[in-house]
Amino acid sequence: MILKEKDVSPNGVGRDGDERAFYGHKQEQDVAFQLRREFGEHKQIHVINDLRLEHRGERAQIDHLILHPYGFIVIESKSIVGEVTVNAAGEWSRSYQGNWMGIPSPIRQAELQKMVLRRLLSANVEKIISKLLGIQGGVGGRDWQVLCAVSSTAILHRDKMPKKVAVRVVKTEFLAEKVKEIVGNIAIAFIKAKPSFSKRELANIGSFLLEHTAQLSTTSGSSDSATATPEPAAPVAESASRYSASPTPDVASFETELTAQRQSLLACKQCGEANSLTGMYGQYGYYVKCGVCSTNTSMKQPCPACGWKSVRVSKDGPEYTGACRNCEHTFLVFRQE
Repeated sequence: MILKEKDVSPNGVGRDGDERAFYGHKQEQDVAFQLRREFGEHKQIHVINDLRLEHRGERAQIDHLILHPYGFIVIESKSIVGEVTVNAAGEWSRSYQGNWMGIPSPIRQAELQKMVLRRLLSANVEKIISKLLGIQGGVGGRDWQVLCAVSSTAILHRDKMPKKVAVRVVKTEFLAEKVKEIVGNIAIAFIKAKPSFSKRELANIGSFLLEHTAQLSTTSGSSDSATATPEPAAPVAESASRYSASPTPDVASFETELTAQRQSLLACKQCGEANSLTGMYGQYGYYVKCGVCSTNTSMKQPCPACGWKSVRVSKDGPEYTGACRNCEHTFLVFRQE
């Protein structure tokens, strides 16, 4: 059953726009199509596409989530043209126009997305899981899996991949079979008494997540158009890694990213101060407070690659990173010294 379809192309992305964004969106559409064709009428396997999550300042965007009676499968889509290798440490590399470069591990990204999902559901377990003999059930004992669905045209060097990575990477055309393999035979699982969700609990989880992502979409739309200066809030104490899918860079963007890592784009909008800044989190997202004039400046700076103003900001340790919603370019916004 499809609980949420793939969102429409963001900001009208098409062949006339950013090519990487176009193919990234197309890959997600291809995955959504395969899942719809196989599980569109399935009563016990539910699919949510483009799921946005936030819990205690940590954000995630899951390309595709499978809900089934025995747990969850987080699927990260990755548009890759060329060859892919993964070393023993789990670090990914891909070829582009004859050049090799490292790319973020989509498996690691999916693991981080899974972590946010698990924490969010655990914090709201009383809303979705029934009590048994007066004892509140949980989601911790369920099956939690992650997969990476790569373009069917990619060349995967599976013989060089760590086994734990190879079993999680699947080409789009074989994704549905892999999902069925993970879920397994529901009748046999019932006989083996595996911990499972009831139909009502599955429905509750689906409804909760749909409502949650709808609220985030509304809030994001409001914050993107807001012009008011955010109210001060306590400094961010928890790490909020960037969990949404990173783009597959080409050579030019790869070089740009290396340069961007060496500098911060942020300065106080009032006095231009760039050193005495403190990263904060408030109603409208991440911002910095100037130690000279006490002015608040949003971290949502225009993308340095395409100039687009719709940029998603996330935090990983002392670094705040921007991800452009138009061209999917990632860049350093601010580093807390």
